[in-house]
Amino acid sequence: MSALKRLAPIMVALGAISYGVPATLFKLANRAGVESGPLLFWSFLSSAVVLTIIQLVHGQPLHQQTADRRQIGWVLLAGTASGFTNTFYMLALQTIPVAVAAVMLMQSVWLSVLLGALVQHRRPTRMQVLSIIVVLIGTVLAADLLPVTAPIAWSGLGLSFLAAVAYAVTIQATASLGNQLQPLTKTWLLGLGALGLITVVWGPQLLTTPVTLAAIKWGGITAFFSLVLPLACYSFFMPQLALGVGPILSSLELPASIVVAYLVLREPVSGWQLVGVGLIILAVIVSNRWSAKRVSR
Repeated sequence: MSALKRLAPIMVALGAISYGVPATLFKLANRAGVESGPLLFWSFLSSAVVLTIIQLVHGQPLHQQTADRRQIGWVLLAGTASGFTNTFYMLALQTIPVAVAAVMLMQSVWLSVLLGALVQHRRPTRMQVLSIIVVLIGTVLAADLLPVTAPIAWSGLGLSFLAAVAYAVTIQATASLGNQLQPLTKTWLLGLGALGLITVVWGPQLLTTPVTLAAIKWGGITAFFSLVLPLACYSFFMPQLALGVGPILSSLELPASIVVAYLVLREPVSGWQLVGVGLIILAVIVSNRWSAKRVSR
């Protein structure tokens, strides 16, 4: 087994954990008076600038790579999925509780496996299906969703489900699109596509909101955890994983979000949430071990 394949589960898990940090950063930024539109714009702009600099210094020029213009265009288009994920999720949080939105976002686990099966024409294994079921049960517990006592807006459910679809597309795009490109270049193109989407969607709010140092600061901090690190981890290592393993690893985002919120914001954590976190981590470990054994055979 190559070094990349051995590192792949660890690095994809690191990318998923990184995705769990921005939720806390968004709350801290909102407390500092930063609105959603400017925060997203400066976050995606910061990541695009950083990735562009890295590409210019260490990356291989596009004309020297084997990917054609059509493949490059598909990667750029796939990058908009990250922008859609953040946009739909923020809009959903305006009408539904965070716990409900988190559960809906984690539908990306089975959506991504289904999408991967359709694209690669391969069925997921029984162990992967079982792991997905355990992840979803753990998600409900970890999000402290039950019992539901407040009415839930259907519009919020729909928007958070669209965020899950967009996140599933991001996972599969990093695994299967543009693999002829250098991973660094692929990450850069995904970042540019995401920035384009955010600029179009949030442009009207940007025109009416003054630029503040707080927005730039929090946007830059959020960029590292929400785009630069996870997209790099996914672009380099997601193609090295077996079908269905990547989406299950991505479920580590929710436990990471809960832990970071507890450490930074001192948000309370119940016993059932800890059980849910344990189930998700158990499912990730079992699925990864099972996949490693199948590869070794």
